[in-house]
Amino acid sequence: MKILITGGNSSTALKLLKAFKDDNVILADYGDVPSLSSTNYHFKTLGVKNEDTIAHTLLNNCLDESVDAILPLHSFEIEAVAKAEILFNEFNIEVLVPKADDLNQYLNGSKTDDWVVFKNGEAIFMTNDNKSAIAYGNAKQLNGVFYFNGDDENLVLNLITV
Repeated sequence: MKILITGGNSSTALKLLKAFKDDNVILADYGDVPSLSSTNYHFKTLGVKNEDTIAHTLLNNCLDESVDAILPLHSFEIEAVAKAEILFNEFNIEVLVPKADDLNQYLNGSKTDDWVVFKNGEAIFMTNDNKSAIAYGNAKQLNGVFYFNGDDENLVLNLITV
């Protein structure tokens, strides 16, 4: 899979590389980015940030790079991309964020040491095995990367943002 992860200049984006070690990752960010690359990732600039055209900018970059999926990490991108999910899907680009109607319940911002990546409800990477988080993500068919804490009725999932 070829995936574009935004917030590429952040330590959070670099931390996520271990979840996509078998994929081709593009770490994208606004403004200047390092000119580093390896066999499974490289950096790409998204140009100057313009919050009025975020979804358009990201879609164009996804198309230019022929990506299969996008994982937006900047908080100002998440809602725009979630609302434009149908447009991304028309170009066979999977959007790795929760549905637009469900976003608010995952945006409370608490960080934990444990995190999970969901793709269509499947936990494709998890730092610490948590059966409650796996079951919840599967039941909700979640997409995105989340901090998690607790079990069963005490489970809390928070979307990871930068």
